[in-house]
Amino acid sequence: MGQLQKEADSNKNGFVLQGTLKSALSDKVYLSKITGNDIQPVDSAKIENNNFVFQGIVEHPERFFLSFENSSTAVIFIVENTNFEIFIDPDQMEEPVIKGSELNTKLFEYKLASKKIFKKIDYLFPKFQKARLENDVKKLDEVGSELKQIESEFTDFSFNFIKNNSDSYVAAMVLSDQLKSVTVDTLRISNAFKLLSDEVKKSPDAQLIATALSLGSVKK
Repeated sequence: MGQLQKEADSNKNGFVLQGTLKSALSDKVYLSKITGNDIQPVDSAKIENNNFVFQGIVEHPERFFLSFENSSTAVIFIVENTNFEIFIDPDQMEEPVIKGSELNTKLFEYKLASKKIFKKIDYLFPKFQKARLENDVKKLDEVGSELKQIESEFTDFSFNFIKNNSDSYVAAMVLSDQLKSVTVDTLRISNAFKLLSDEVKKSPDAQLIATALSLGSVKK
């Protein structure tokens, strides 16, 4: 019995995650918590008839991932205290279908919009390849400039998402990811942090930001 299960036994307001695999993948699944760059194993479950169940309780919604015995594949998602389902196609691990979780729905919307922005990079590749083959420095600079514009568009989109969803735990997760950017805009991150609701500021992702930028923490 994992720690999450023990905590759930004393508090019935936890979560129940029912998982289904489209096809056989493994006999055992592991649930691990993602905290910054650290991975913390928290529970495991047997897979029977391509189904598995996890239950427990989390103090705040956080990103977890499912990994499978004898497999290198994994699925990242949010665990929140609710009853929800996850449907996984082993051939499309990056696109699980999650039902019953508002936060995962919000995260999916963010990821979908992000993909549309980065899709523009696909159109730049032929131009980049042609310019490189022709050793056209001017064209290469133009492609580089367009790439920076796309990256800037994504950054602006992310910060606008945080601003418009300041009372959502997903906003803290998106903001904490900004700490992993090639160029960390500490001032912009600090200003965005201030927009988060007091409750969201208590989350592990928000506390990670507060610690990294010495912003001070909100007591739980």
